[in-house]
Amino acid sequence: MRLTRECDYGFVVLVFLARQGRDRVIACDEIAAHLSMPYDFLAKILQKLTRAGLVASKQGPHGGYVLARDPVEIRFTDVFRAIDDPLLLVECVEPQNCRCPRVPLCSIIETMHVLHQKLAAVFDSVTVADLVPVSCEEPVGKGAP
Repeated sequence: MRLTRECDYGFVVLVFLARQGRDRVIACDEIAAHLSMPYDFLAKILQKLTRAGLVASKQGPHGGYVLARDPVEIRFTDVFRAIDDPLLLVECVEPQNCRCPRVPLCSIIETMHVLHQKLAAVFDSVTVADLVPVSCEEPVGKGAP
């Protein structure tokens, strides 16, 4: 299993915003410059995170982005679903969407369901706050002390 680059960048952006605090609104271009990310790609990621309620978008001349929730309330699963939905180990974990012709004959389907549940539990237990390095809690960028 491997995260897409978009999901990986989503976590990087959320950690960056968490380090800034929930009262500092940061423009997309500033985030892109600080994190060395392509602006258009970052804008798409921020749009998905905003739609999922993980990031708040502020309009206007001093607009930008800020975390919509406390970092301890944003789970790995929330981010993954916002960007790469769905969170599936294998297709047959969601029987209603499974198109595999082997399902009636599959000898590993039950084990895959158990693995999926365990993986989902781990993803639910990790939050953005867990990803913020303790030594990196100082704000960075414009306006930082």
